[in-house]
Amino acid sequence: MSDIVISSENLSKKYRLGVVSRRQLVDQIESWAARKMGHPDPHASVFEHATDRLPTPYDFWALKDISFEIKKGDIVGVMGRNGSGKSTLLKLLSRITAPTEGQASIKGRVASLLEVGTGFNPELTGRENVFLNGSILGLKNQEIKDRYDKIVEFSEIPDFMDTPVKRYSSGMRVRLAFAVAANLEPDIMILDEVLAVGDAKFQEKCLNRISEIKNSGVTILFVSHSAQSVMQLCSQGIFLEDGKVKAVGTSGEVAKVYYQSMGLGDPTDFQNSNVESLAGQRIGQIAEIILKHLKGGRLSFNVPVEKTEKVTIIDLGWASSERLKTLRTIPTWASAPEICVNVVTKKKTQEQVSTDNVELLKNGAREVWTIHVDGILTRYKNPHQEYIISDDVMPRTMELPML
Repeated sequence: MSDIVISSENLSKKYRLGVVSRRQLVDQIESWAARKMGHPDPHASVFEHATDRLPTPYDFWALKDISFEIKKGDIVGVMGRNGSGKSTLLKLLSRITAPTEGQASIKGRVASLLEVGTGFNPELTGRENVFLNGSILGLKNQEIKDRYDKIVEFSEIPDFMDTPVKRYSSGMRVRLAFAVAANLEPDIMILDEVLAVGDAKFQEKCLNRISEIKNSGVTILFVSHSAQSVMQLCSQGIFLEDGKVKAVGTSGEVAKVYYQSMGLGDPTDFQNSNVESLAGQRIGQIAEIILKHLKGGRLSFNVPVEKTEKVTIIDLGWASSERLKTLRTIPTWASAPEICVNVVTKKKTQEQVSTDNVELLKNGAREVWTIHVDGILTRYKNPHQEYIISDDVMPRTMELPML
């Protein structure tokens, strides 16, 4: 017998943006009447009534060709930036929405904790929603009663169990939702990044609870932006980007790919979620080199330099003591520092850096240094000046030391 409990084969979900669907008969009648009277169809497109400007509807693939398999007892972390398709994937697996293409199969009883309050009837009390959720999971009334006290104890809201859920705060709803999902003993738990709504103490309590059930045979699909949480709890990982699977492997391997996609360093190098920018680390290395070989002067980070048409921010600047006597540095540098350093990132492209480098040399810089995405440092100088740090000490193109 196969131990695969979750499988996805070419799973895809398409949305039609700029279009409001006609789900009810009254919507179709309104659309027909509007067309007959020559008015815009209120259910054809989303438009601005003030201008009658109709956007061009287009297809948006929230997920495209997602395929993977998860075995019984696996703890799998799903990572990706906002809009990468993580929540859409969980909704498809939870049968909340249907796929456009492909298919997914799940074996076992599923408890989903997605958006705040998902699965709760706001008009019912907390107590009633516990029994409702238990019934949906297939538990008998007595089985729910046997677990009720544990659920209330875990949620830490005993005084509000007979209060309608619509009067709960978002944190209270998450507390109760997780308590239900974690104590009704499902075969599969699907958890979205809703734990971030709770306070730090409750988040720790939830993570400890997940750790407790890791060895009980429950399969967990866990979405989080915290690589540390994923590496701590999960054995496997999936990285989504632009609705597609970009990496599958161990949680550590996938977390590394995820961080690299954002220009961040290796998450295994950091503790307590103190993540440093890879660009920041490179700048730190350059600052160390400059301080080692140049005495005196001033080293500044994120330097605003005035230009004719705008202010340009350079990542690192160094100016000698003599030059500082003739420069205004507050609130911006009146001219470029003698050494200007820029890092190529997603926010600062190679083209933008190249353009800035030319302008900085015209604005008084003797040298401009560019740190490329591959870690190569390139030095350019004003043709009428000499390099401040000689080529013997620091070549014009060099590979920065490994981090």
